[in-house]
Amino acid sequence: MLKQFASLNARIWWRSLAGVEIAAMLFYSIFLLLILGQFLGVILILIFMDDVEQARQFYSWITEDVQYMAHIIFLNSLWFSQIFFVKISRLQLNENRKLLSFGMSANKLAWFLNMAGFLHPLNVIFLFVWLIYMISMAGSATHVAMVAILVFVNYGVISSLKWRFRIFSADRFKHVSAVVGTFVLFFVLMAVYLDFTPYISSPDVAADYLNKWLIYTPGYLFYYAGNLLTSSAVHYFLMALLLFLFVVVNRDMMLNTKEALLSPPQSSSKINKKSQLALFIKWLGHEGGKYFHAVWSHKYSKIQLLITYVFVIPYIVFLGNDTYVIGVFLTLIPIIFLMVLLTNMFGFENREILLSLQLPMKMETVVRERIKAALLVCLAGSSVVLILVPVFIESIPAMLQIHMGIIMISLFFLHYILRSSISNYKKIEEVSVMSVSNPVLPASITFSSVFIVMIIGIFTFFIIESFVWYHISILMVINLLLLISFRRKLARISEPFNQKVIPRLWNEL
Repeated sequence: MLKQFASLNARIWWRSLAGVEIAAMLFYSIFLLLILGQFLGVILILIFMDDVEQARQFYSWITEDVQYMAHIIFLNSLWFSQIFFVKISRLQLNENRKLLSFGMSANKLAWFLNMAGFLHPLNVIFLFVWLIYMISMAGSATHVAMVAILVFVNYGVISSLKWRFRIFSADRFKHVSAVVGTFVLFFVLMAVYLDFTPYISSPDVAADYLNKWLIYTPGYLFYYAGNLLTSSAVHYFLMALLLFLFVVVNRDMMLNTKEALLSPPQSSSKINKKSQLALFIKWLGHEGGKYFHAVWSHKYSKIQLLITYVFVIPYIVFLGNDTYVIGVFLTLIPIIFLMVLLTNMFGFENREILLSLQLPMKMETVVRERIKAALLVCLAGSSVVLILVPVFIESIPAMLQIHMGIIMISLFFLHYILRSSISNYKKIEEVSVMSVSNPVLPASITFSSVFIVMIIGIFTFFIIESFVWYHISILMVINLLLLISFRRKLARISEPFNQKVIPRLWNEL
């Protein structure tokens, strides 16, 4: 049974792997290492050097209070990062459910799934960092055993809490989104209007202010258990308590996974037939309306809509002092809509496509109606750009150039994403909507979108007054050529759909 489990999930993993996505992740990793490399030495000294006086030879501003603050901030950052990145998807439950039909017991399959999730590279990295950090502070073998059990219990508690939050937010998504949006807007406003310069330039001032509040954070509990707890009797008591929690949390994870295996998720989306949304879906046509309903019913679409209007527009308001910055942020609005509606063109309801193809309807009609519906929704959602450009740009020629630039980048991205929707879609039935480590959008798409907007924006959003009309004319010609080329691709879309998408749809049943 273990061989069948490993073979099935290896095939699923290999099928989902994409070369562009791996390249994008490597690029992100190298970029982060280059950016954070200059801080690595300071972080290591702050956290792992016991002799403060020796550390002051390298950095004169290091004190015991600053080192204490660095420890707690590091632990809190690690803990909150683990909340976002820890894997709770239990692999692909729908695919692994097939093993139940081969005679594998639900208990054994749940154990395999939890163990595979525990051994996921991201989880292993977090556990390794936690163990190295906590064990480095421990002073005895008993202390080492206690902090090691604490690290494993922490993983189980985060997994259980995140699993329950996922279930809770499924039925209360609007309320959760409203709360998250309010907090995000609050922190954006706080970051803009508060002056952090005195605390950055004087770490001792920041430590004096923050240390009295950091004791109420989760990171302080780990620091206290690893560094401040010295009583052997308390060590043994905590070890017994943590062992009990380890058993309880492990049993909870097993029961959650088993329940998910035996209770396949069912769609609960309902639309009032008399609502304006129902009329809009009907106006999009039979196939286009079905596809838009599948996308709109998925919570990911609403999250992206929230991101568009909570993140992008406030950034334009606060940072919009340059035509390049304004153009880049305004272009993200149509790009986000295109990513939501076209990235997984055949991943939202892949079984429904096969059913539609068995009806007396041409394949070209099925695919084109879906793409046309997606484009109409993108145009409607991105129409706010027409309003925002005159708000930030006063010169009429500059307005025209920004508009032409946004259209050109959107068309350029549209060419790329149309090809990607055919060759590299992913089923999103089981992806984690709120998970950074298992997102709905592949990393290759997000990487390409940022790359296209930032690079092409250099040639479109810088205004040169003496050449502005020539610039506008060139952009109009390029837009016309891109539009003609896209119409030709759309006319031949059924050919790659028949060659690449349909075989994968059948294989994934």
